[in-house]
This record gives sequence, C-alpha cells and structure tokens, in this order.
Amino acid sequence: MFAVGYVMVYFVRVEEENLKQKGHFNGSNSTSLKQSRSPPELKLHELRAEKYNGMVRLLKPGCRTIILLTDIKTRPKLIPSFHKAVWPYRKSKTLLFGHMLIEKGLLWYSELLRLSLCESKTFKINPRNCVGTVIALNGHRKYFCMYHAKHPETNNDRKRLMKMKKHLERDTTDPEVGAFVEVHSDESDCEQKILLEENLLDGLSNWLDRLFEGSTHRYSVNYWPDFPTK
Repeated sequence: MFAVGYVMVYFVRVEEENLKQKGHFNGSNSTSLKQSRSPPELKLHELRAEKYNGMVRLLKPGCRTIILLTDIKTRPKLIPSFHKAVWPYRKSKTLLFGHMLIEKGLLWYSELLRLSLCESKTFKINPRNCVGTVIALNGHRKYFCMYHAKHPETNNDRKRLMKMKKHLERDTTDPEVGAFVEVHSDESDCEQKILLEENLLDGLSNWLDRLFEGSTHRYSVNYWPDFPTK
C-alpha cells in the first residue's frame, strides 16, 4: 500500500511540473487536484436536541438517517464497527449517518416505540438493553426500520416489536462484563442467550443490504416525538 501511495504522489508531482512549464498551474489548481484525488469522507453526526430537526424531521423526500444507539461505555467499541458497516454507502447523497447516546435520548426512543405500537402507556425501558440497536429513519414519510442483534426480523413485525419491548423493559443484571443476557423463546422463557458487546453489530451489514433492497419491516408513526433538551 505504501508503494502504491508513493507512486500516486510521484505522478501527481510530475503532472504539476508539466502544468507549471506550460503556464497552466497555480496554487488553486494544486488544491483542487489534491481534493479530487482524496477519498470521500464518512462523517458520523451525534443525534442531539439541536440537530434533531435537521437529522430527522426536516429530511428531504427520499433521504434517510441511520442511527446507532450506544452508551458512554460501549461507544468506543461500537462506533468503529458501525463505521465499517456503513462505509460502502458513504457516497450516497440521500443517506446521513450518526449515533445517539441512549442516556440523552432514552425518552425519545421510548416514545418512538410507543407510537409505533399505538399504545397509550409510557414505556419504561432499560437503557442497557438498547445498546447496539440501529434505526433507519425516513423523516419525510414518518417510518423507521430497526436492527437489533437479539431480535431478527420475522413475518409478524408487530409481534417482533412487542417482544423487543418486553426485552427492553427487563432489568437484567449481567454477571459477565460486556455481555447482554436475554431469556427468550417463541413459546416460553427458558432459553438463555449471551451476546457480547463486540458481536452486537455482526449482522448489520446483511441487514443494511435488505434495508436498501426494501425488504426490512417499516414501523410507522403519526409524528416524530420531541427530543429531550437535557
């Protein structure tokens, strides 16, 4: 890789020298030439109250924001994995990528789930169980799609969301640091699964493929809830 980079720099310099000799080169040309050769960046924006409207409510038609939920502890581990998974889509003009600290947005996320289930009762969810969730928000059409490692999509999207709700409300205590324990089964609560933090986003790339194919479940809301200012 170093050799390839060196060769590219060499040819850029040769081209600059040729342009200088022909009188077609100046400083601005050099800057634009370097910018044109630099790879596109992928910025991750933190979803906060002051950015909420721009990242969600005021999105243009056809645009989506993809958000990773983390907490203070897991953010350093999960953001690099998230960045790697969404990197292939960095050139898209209709996608915005970001992350949200669940400590700041817990009330918003809880209200989002409540609206999607059309329930009147407020949810009280364990923020620890939200970590590693990825939400794709279509601000204009008011729906979202959701990735959660413990809850793969099924034919019954409402049943899936209800099971997620029960899991999020559970106050689990994990004896192993960095592990998420869930008691889960289709028929009974008798099967225990342990999922480590570093494995939470293992299935995200495949989910993103299905998201852009249009085969993921869509959860609609009547309006986007307010984001807490504190």
